[in-house]
Amino acid sequence: MLDEPIIMGVNAPKEHQKIIRKLAMALGLLYDTGQIPYEPYPETMVDASKSSPTPDILLFDNESEKNIALIEVTIPASEDNDFEKTAILVEKYKMAEGFIYNYRKNHWRKYKLNTGEITQNPSFCDSIGYDLNEFLK
Repeated sequence: MLDEPIIMGVNAPKEHQKIIRKLAMALGLLYDTGQIPYEPYPETMVDASKSSPTPDILLFDNESEKNIALIEVTIPASEDNDFEKTAILVEKYKMAEGFIYNYRKNHWRKYKLNTGEITQNPSFCDSIGYDLNEFLK
């Protein structure tokens, strides 16, 4: 289905980068202190063996070398497109879940592997047991 990489886009507004920084910093601290088993990587290729999409944050299991979840930060104009790309990546790379955060609307969307969009508590990451929205306060 995907022969060419999905372009997640280069988005560098300060607001966008601030959200990535907050999420990466909070998740990194949880990982470094052993509170979550997956390391957060900002702007890292999903598939290191070939050119691939680079979501804003990728939660990665270093032991099994598997992608666990991705987070993409977006704006209203690209939210639906980014959510569709996230769903495709979750299914293609068998990630547990993918998240979209629209920082202008303060709105989360969640896609779960083999399930589809999750509308109840969409900022809760089952893979680590934390509500991602708490890291943005």
